[in-house]
Formats: sequence, structure tokens, C-alpha cells
Amino acid sequence: MSKRKLIFGALGALLLAAVAVGFHGWRSGWFGTGDPVFTDVIPETRPTRLDHRQLERFAGQPIESILETLIAEKEAAAKTVVPESPVKSAEEALLDLLPDAPLPFSSDAVPKDEAGLKAFVTGMQQDEEGEPTKSEQWQFNLALAALGVDQSKVPEAIRQNARPLPESETYPVRLADRRCELTGPFAVGNLNAIDSTEIVAGGGSALFRIKADGTLEALDDLKGITPGNGVYPGDYDGDGDLDLFITREGGLPNSLLRNEVEGKFEDVTIATGLLSFNDTTAAAWIDYDNDGLLDLLVTSRDHPLELYHQTAAGIFQPVAWDLKLWLPRGGNLIKVADFSGDGFPDFLLGIEGRDDRLYLTKSAGAWSEWRFEDQATAAGLAGAAGTTTSASFFDFDLDGNTDLLLTKIQSKEVPATPASNQVETTVTGSLRLFRNEGEGKFAEVTEMAGLPGDERVTSAGIVDLDNDGYEDVFLGTGPLSGNRVFWNREGSGFMEISVVSRGSYLDEPVAFDIADPNADGKADIFYLNRTGRIRWLEAGGAMDRWIHLRVTGQPTGTRVSLSFRDKDWVLRSMERPLALESSMTIGLGQATLIEHLDLFAGNEVEALKTLEKIEPNQTLLVELPKRPKQRAVVPMEDTPVKPAAP
Repeated sequence: MSKRKLIFGALGALLLAAVAVGFHGWRSGWFGTGDPVFTDVIPETRPTRLDHRQLERFAGQPIESILETLIAEKEAAAKTVVPESPVKSAEEALLDLLPDAPLPFSSDAVPKDEAGLKAFVTGMQQDEEGEPTKSEQWQFNLALAALGVDQSKVPEAIRQNARPLPESETYPVRLADRRCELTGPFAVGNLNAIDSTEIVAGGGSALFRIKADGTLEALDDLKGITPGNGVYPGDYDGDGDLDLFITREGGLPNSLLRNEVEGKFEDVTIATGLLSFNDTTAAAWIDYDNDGLLDLLVTSRDHPLELYHQTAAGIFQPVAWDLKLWLPRGGNLIKVADFSGDGFPDFLLGIEGRDDRLYLTKSAGAWSEWRFEDQATAAGLAGAAGTTTSASFFDFDLDGNTDLLLTKIQSKEVPATPASNQVETTVTGSLRLFRNEGEGKFAEVTEMAGLPGDERVTSAGIVDLDNDGYEDVFLGTGPLSGNRVFWNREGSGFMEISVVSRGSYLDEPVAFDIADPNADGKADIFYLNRTGRIRWLEAGGAMDRWIHLRVTGQPTGTRVSLSFRDKDWVLRSMERPLALESSMTIGLGQATLIEHLDLFAGNEVEALKTLEKIEPNQTLLVELPKRPKQRAVVPMEDTPVKPAAP
């Protein structure tokens, strides 16, 4: 080979290498033009923010102006795209015709569209293409039940039981539907620091007070707020009322609304350093270092998980990368609880299409040495297929350890059949109950506890329906599959009470909130269904005794410990976290007297407050001593983070 060929060959190789390096540098953001591509490997240096261009573009502008500009741009872009007409599934179409009532339909349950329902039945009877599937048979039986047709008249070959009998004649609690015309996303809480409960609806754009008679009073406090896909109340400034963090998707910035009490909220997103332009999916308040100041976890589809540490001046500083807490993208759920029992909050992180992560907080003397260790595999939680749709931490057997209930869904493509040329997507689900064995170990006890592991479940709510002290489970299932309610039999297992409790609605709940707004010892269940409507169910009937706590001056992470005696003078005890709430109703079973009620903060062993000899069935006002705010753990300046130069 000639020297000339060798020289040209070497130059060509160098050119190709330079192009490859340059392309990689561009993709990694080395030259300020491209954005970095993050993997599961933690970057060695602080990563460039993926939204740095938007931060520069809107520097100095108020949040209202930013939202207005971005929404206008999205609307303009949408005009150039021909929208596809939404096609309802057969289940959705039938749900629009059926009565809005639980199974079995009562005689006064009126169909939403009786003529349409009759046409539906006639159309199915005249369909001669193949044998009806099990799903079609169920729809046919539901329609006939809604029209009052005697079930015995349905041909036995396709008959399905659309009129299930009550599981128990002795279970005393019934759920009553308190009709309300509210939409979600939503949250329920005491926002005004007075003796009332409010509902934040419409994704943070509407506020309603629950009056003493159970009716709703519309308030103007949130008028004009751009709605989001999640609402997260939390008293971040420690002034006794709940503030709101509203998440938004599609690159719209989230908002932190500070509650000014005087009937208004102030958007302090930019002032507190929380401006971002992510496709946000979930958030959670967490005082991870127990300094008395709420911090904030935020996850999104397109950006890395972020932990914002709140300084003493009320500024939020991003510290996830500093503390080696890393998820490049895809988070969809966050649930906080102290499952290790060490007084420091831990959390579960759901990830789209991947295994959950169960993070244990590992405290340290220096701020930079704090860590969050993923215990999912060691705890026995890894390996379940699908995406987690809800997670609930609760002590179902009252052994002092916090257990975990997970719901998951998994989509599968069903190959085309000769009768259909289209590939269909089916959604299956699962429910898994894990008992906390201590020392970071969990054991799955779903089947042993009497819960349906193979049910398609969209969400789960935890509520003590009968005030026996053991928390029950309300399961939201797919459309036209009646929701299921399970009674906790004193920690020994669960018994289904879906029909007898009148909880078997067909509307597919996706998110729950539980409250006792009237402080009458009755659980109120609020849930958001698939169509975006809020259903409000109130438990009623013969119930056990209870105590309702209203706490002021509450430091974050307060837990309540009770010791009480029943009618046989047997001493029982339980512990419940107050979490972010300032009020809570606790079922006491047949207790005749509360011997001791202690309130503790975080990992402290000395009670903040101790009360003795308390009669049940009353509201107890407890004022906790104010704790001085501790200095910020992270040695950063108390000013919002400025966008770094690209």
C-alpha cells in the first residue's frame, strides 16, 4: 500500500472518530447545543437540566404569563392537527346507559338511557356473528338486570349472575352515595385552619367547603388557577393551614400555591425555586431529614426524579443527584411512609413498565452522606409484571409494622382472529398484599389474607368502615366489574362485603381520599373514576366507638399512640401516623376508655403531648408545642436556583 493511501486512510479514520465524538458530545450537551441522554448510571458530575432552554426563555416572567404563553402555543399547534374522534369501548358505551348504582340494581335504580339500553339488548340478540364472548354475555346480563328482566328468563347457556346476593346479613355498615357534581383530580383536607373540611377539585382550579349539613359551598379561593393532573396538599410553611402543590404534564410548569388563609392563594413557584418544565406525573411531600420542614419529591415521564430540600428560608434546593437518588425518567407514583420504623420517612417509587423501588432512608451526620437504599429486591417486592397504579401503606394486622398493598395493571396485545382483523389490547391486573416482617423484609400474604390476587384492580383505598380499629380495603376494578370491598377481620384476614355494604359500583375508581369532614365518626370515601368524576360515599349504620383528633401546631411526621380498654377490660394499643393531616378519626372497637393518648414527632421517643382517661365518641382538640425550625441541612444559599449557562 502506498504512503498516500496510508495517509488518506489515517485521515479518514480520524475524521470518522471526530464525527462520532462530536455527535456524542452534542447528544450529551457538551457544546451547549444538544441535551444529555440519561441512563440508569448516575452521572459523575451534576447533570445539565433538560429544561434549561425554557428556564432561559422565561427568565424574569411571572408564572401566570408563562402558563398563558405555553397554553396558547399548545392550542395553536393543536389547530394544525386533525383530532381523532374518541371511540368508546363496548364497556364504556354500556356504562353510559346503565343506572348509576351499585350491584345488584335496586328496583328504584333508573337507567341513564332506557331506550338506548333496550336498543343495546335488541342489537345483541340480532347479532349472528359467532358465539358471544364471556364479556359480551356479562354485558347482556347487566343490561337485562337494569331493565328489570327476571334473571331466570335468560337462557342458561349465557346466564351470568348480575344480581349477586349479600355476602352477610349481619355486617352492619352501608355506603350511601352523596351526589356531587365535581370533577378531578382532587384532594380533601382542612385548608382554612378552622373547623371545616374542603375539597380541592378540577385539578386545583376549584374549591368547595363541606358545610355542617353535608352540602357543598363553592369558594373563589382558586378561581383562575390553571388545572393540573395532580393536587398535593401540605403545610410547607408551617403556619397551620394546607398549601397546594399542583402538578402539570406536557411541559407546563407545576405550581406551589401558598395558603394565605384570607380566602386566597399566592403562587410562589418561582420565588421558592420550583420552576420547571417537565411532563410531571406525581409528587409527594416528605420531611426526609426530620428537620421540621417539608421537602418535596417530584417525578415525571421525561426528566430525572428530583428531591427538593427546603431550607430554613423556605427555598427548595434540588439535592437528588447530590444524595445519589437517581431515576432518569419514567416515574409514575410516589408513596411515603416510615415502613422501617426508625422515625425517618421512607418511600415507594412506581416506574412505568419496570419494577418498583422501595427506598429506605439512611440518615447521616453530614447532609452529603444521606442516602436512599432501594430495598425492593431484598424486601421481596421485585418481579411483579406491570405498572403500579396505587400503593397503600397501612398496618392491617396491628402488629406495629407498616404493611403494603399494591395494585398493578399490565397491557397485552391479543392476536387477530378470523372473525376480526384487528389486534386488540387487553388489560389485566393484580393485587398484592405484603406483610412487613421487620428488618426490611416483606412477605406476600395476598391469598392467605383472603384478597383476590388476579382481579383487574385500578386502585385501592384504605378505610376503617366499622371503627373496629382494623382498616378495611376498597378496591376499584375495571369498567362493568363491580368494585369490591373487603372487611378486615381483626387482622386475621379479609372477608368480602361488596354487595352487603353497597359498594359494588361499576365506574372504575382510579384514586381515593378518605376523610371525616363532619367529625361524626363516619368514614367518607371520595374517589375519582375513569371519566374524571368524583364519587362521595359515606359509611353509616351500627359502628364501634371512635375518637376524632384535631391537632394544631403539628410538626411534620407526627404519630399517634393509643392505649385503651374494651368492655372486658382488656388493654389494647395501636399507633397511627397523622402524616400531613391536622385531623383524623380513629376507630376504637368496643373501647370504653382511652387510658393514654400520646403524640410523638419523627424519631423522637419523648411524647410531645400526653393525655389520659379520655371518653370515646368525641372530638379532641390537641395543641402541640411549636418546635423551632432547625437550620437547613444542605449548605446552599437561600435563593432560587438560577438557570446554568448551557
